[in-house]
Amino acid sequence: MKHVIKAVLLVSALIAVAACNKNKESADVAALAKQLSEMQAKLEAAEKANAAPEEVAKLEAAVAEIAKQEQAAQSAVAEQKQEAAKTTAGTTPAATTATPAASTATTSAPAVGKIGESLTTPTTAPAAPATTPAASTTTSSGGFQMSGTTLTKYTGSGGNVIIPNNVTSIGEGAFFNNKNITSVNIPDSVTKIEFRAFSGSGLTSVTIGNGVTSLADTEAFRDCSRLTSVTIGSGLKDIGDAFWDCTSLASITVDANNPNYSSVDGILYNKAKTEFVLVPRDKTGNVTIPNSVTSIKENAFATTKIASVTIPNSVTSIKKNAFWNCNNLTTVTFQGAIAEANLDTQVFGFSVANGRIVNFDLIPKYLAGGPGTYIKAGKDMRGFETVWEKQ
Repeated sequence: MKHVIKAVLLVSALIAVAACNKNKESADVAALAKQLSEMQAKLEAAEKANAAPEEVAKLEAAVAEIAKQEQAAQSAVAEQKQEAAKTTAGTTPAATTATPAASTATTSAPAVGKIGESLTTPTTAPAAPATTPAASTTTSSGGFQMSGTTLTKYTGSGGNVIIPNNVTSIGEGAFFNNKNITSVNIPDSVTKIEFRAFSGSGLTSVTIGNGVTSLADTEAFRDCSRLTSVTIGSGLKDIGDAFWDCTSLASITVDANNPNYSSVDGILYNKAKTEFVLVPRDKTGNVTIPNSVTSIKENAFATTKIASVTIPNSVTSIKKNAFWNCNNLTTVTFQGAIAEANLDTQVFGFSVANGRIVNFDLIPKYLAGGPGTYIKAGKDMRGFETVWEKQ
């Protein structure tokens, strides 16, 4: 019995050490992810500002190095998990069988508890499971690191990536900031894409299979600044904010069998084309909304490069931030009257460097002046271009 208790205490100590190491490694991953995000923002800012090539090269090298360190830290966490599982499965003392005289009763092994807890022996032995569950395994093939059927990390050479048909889920950050990938084909077997799975990557095109039903609250493709085209399968019900800050996105195509969405000229609508859902962020020039549309969804035009928009009299509501940060927008034509209750106060406006929200005076002037064409007319007292006038 003393040997059994010593073995139990040894197992508990080993598990505690593994937990400490795991916590440290997890903290390292979080810190590196934060550094990577900050450095990526610096790189994108430098590229937009047309910084000197040597400065951009230094930032690219820094991003690559931090990404490498983050990948190593994530691998260390995975190894810690595997070692902990092996330790627990491989060193738990086996049950002892005592056969007292004139008795065939079998006593079970002491219950394994935390250090400091009393160990007791049950009077009756618990039934053994029919099968011993296998420890979760991590495999790697073709650059796809897997945990079960979840793709947890991609370390391949990049280019055109075709995800295997045995994948059912793409894990958080699996392709995060991977600038080597240019396109990805997500098979119908995938039903879930987790938080920022492809965020900041080098994708220029993506095809989402029929198995994915929701991208809400995932930011799955956020900051993919090179992404130009997206093809959506028949199963998607909620696109959410998956393509936020994809500044080069020019076209969205929807499978004809999708019962929830449709697309015309690369613009995303609901199936009946009564709701204007999403305009690709690289959209420029003039946009005339079809007469079938009755509502414009939140963030529908946000950060686009359009110069003018015509809103038909069929539109009865415009949601919050629908035209947010449309810095090139100079002309808006309202063909009908929209009730004040159906116009959010933050339909037109932008955010400044300190995070302050600045609204155009367009909505108050439209409510006072009614249908017609309004043009950007100048700056306010603070120096912001928020003043609009009716022609």
